[in-house]
Amino acid sequence: LLTLTPTVDFIDSGEFGAVCATLGIAHPTGYPLFTLIGYLFSHLPVAGRVIGRLNIMSALFAGLGAGVFTILLKQFFEIMEIAGAKKRGKRGKKPKVTSGREKEKAQSAQREKLQWLAAGTGGLLLCWTVVFWETGTTLEVYSLHALFTVLLFSLAIRYAQENNPGRELRLGLIFYLVLGLSLANHLTTGLLFPAFLLLFLVKYISQKTPFSRIILVTFPVLIGIAFYLYLPIRAAGHPMIMWGEPTTLGAIWDNLTVADFSSRLFTHQSEGENLLDFFLRFPGRVGYLPIPLIIWGMVLLYKKVRSYFFFVLAVIIPSLAYAATYNVGDNIFYFNPAYIALFIFGGVGVYALFQYISRRFHAVWPVWMLIIIIPLPELVRNYPRVDESDNYFVEDYIYNMFSAIEPNAILFALDCQIILHPLYYYQTVEHFRDDVLVLPNHGLQKGWFANRLKDHYPEIYRRSDREIEDYRGYLKRGERADPRVLEKKYFTMLFSIITHNPDRPIYITSEFNPVQNPYFHPGYYRIPEGLCWRLYREGEAPHEFPYREFSYRELAYPHKDADAVRHAYMYMLNERGKYEASRGNYDIALRWIDQALGVYPEKELLSEHSNGTWVVPNRYREIQKTRDKVLR
Repeated sequence: LLTLTPTVDFIDSGEFGAVCATLGIAHPTGYPLFTLIGYLFSHLPVAGRVIGRLNIMSALFAGLGAGVFTILLKQFFEIMEIAGAKKRGKRGKKPKVTSGREKEKAQSAQREKLQWLAAGTGGLLLCWTVVFWETGTTLEVYSLHALFTVLLFSLAIRYAQENNPGRELRLGLIFYLVLGLSLANHLTTGLLFPAFLLLFLVKYISQKTPFSRIILVTFPVLIGIAFYLYLPIRAAGHPMIMWGEPTTLGAIWDNLTVADFSSRLFTHQSEGENLLDFFLRFPGRVGYLPIPLIIWGMVLLYKKVRSYFFFVLAVIIPSLAYAATYNVGDNIFYFNPAYIALFIFGGVGVYALFQYISRRFHAVWPVWMLIIIIPLPELVRNYPRVDESDNYFVEDYIYNMFSAIEPNAILFALDCQIILHPLYYYQTVEHFRDDVLVLPNHGLQKGWFANRLKDHYPEIYRRSDREIEDYRGYLKRGERADPRVLEKKYFTMLFSIITHNPDRPIYITSEFNPVQNPYFHPGYYRIPEGLCWRLYREGEAPHEFPYREFSYRELAYPHKDADAVRHAYMYMLNERGKYEASRGNYDIALRWIDQALGVYPEKELLSEHSNGTWVVPNRYREIQKTRDKVLR
């Protein structure tokens, strides 16, 4: 809770905040269970802001996940002890006769204590890694997904180990119910299927379980999957925030198969890069100390309980393969099941170390010291890296952007993760500048946002209905559509919205490139006003825009999306400076340019973008050249 983000963060945080608070429909796959749980949390009488309550929800899920992971490790230790006892029995090695039952109880109690201490230490090692910790600092689906992942592992092991028919049936029903609920939260739960199949296949074959009983025990999974009925039911109510329009079987299928993002899967250019990035950054994300413990645990689990070694391995391989081939901004969290599985090995290594130390010193007290020595460095090292308690970066950017936008404007926005998703929350939940109509590029391109216009802005839709429906009709041709014709119809639609709303100021965000989008606004010219471009008709005099300072609270840690925001600040401030210089206002131009240069007051803040190009330093040098020209 101390490291929790106080407001909206990058990527999907704002969208989920709006969707949970208003019962909307998020981007594919819709996340119906997360939405419904979030709706309940958003109405709890805690925290001042809705986003604060939802961020607490993420922290709670992460904390519960770490707790269940501790129990999971204890289960693995017990399995190893049982396997060890069986091997000793097969070799004819009988345990030494003790002096009495009291001593035997004492040894059992000490073993139990060691197991819990090792499990707790392993739990701390996992939850203090950067990747796991970050899932609980901001609103995202990944903390709930991590909780379901460790809970499913724990239930699967109990179910696989149980031999009593009655208890086995109950555990099986509970496991498959939780499996269905996990699928209702995140469909990448399906990546765990090979591990569960490996574990249960041995059980079903050895017990000769009738197929009818298997069908019976798996039936509750449908209860969880049924939560996806939320999508068409809620879509029929036309919520304000709705990605796509999942009202038909085809649209629902596109949602569940993530058709909108299919181009980012199996790109054949990021697989090796993402996988290499995982291994290269692994020490930095988990620390160096857990690595030998993970390796030791892998060896021990392979030697003692080989079936469970392959169970854990069957979690790691599909998770790595999928995350490596999915080229999205937050794909680091798709590696989470692999991290969790690797720390099962790490927990086994911790238990082996604790056993060795307790035997070596004939006491438990040295183990207590290790509980501090092993995980504490990770806490000290990672706390500053994940501390988002002062993270107002996105909020300040949105507030600064809209401080320069006039009332009742139309804003064409391109970037989802930095602009659109935060705005979903601020406009629909906190009603900040809800007078401005924000038109998302992706929603207009896919065609489904037209119905949002029809439902919530009927006058805007009516004025451009011919161009909108012409574009949507051609879009339905799919692969038969000529891309050049489709592009022209798309920009004709946008131009129609611009020209048919003369009573509204028109703005576009900084990402739109006039060279790449030649059909966007013919007959209009654009002027940099604040952090957006404003469109004016040819011959129309631009409004006066006095100099102003944009202040924001800087991030204490590097973030690629933060670099994109800084780039936007620098770019638009510099463009305003160039515009003022073209009008002969050199003093004002220098003030705008100096403000742009001040975005990066310290060179060490410059960080490399994921594509390997030093965008911000290049922008910095470009602005310095502009300043030199103005001075001349």
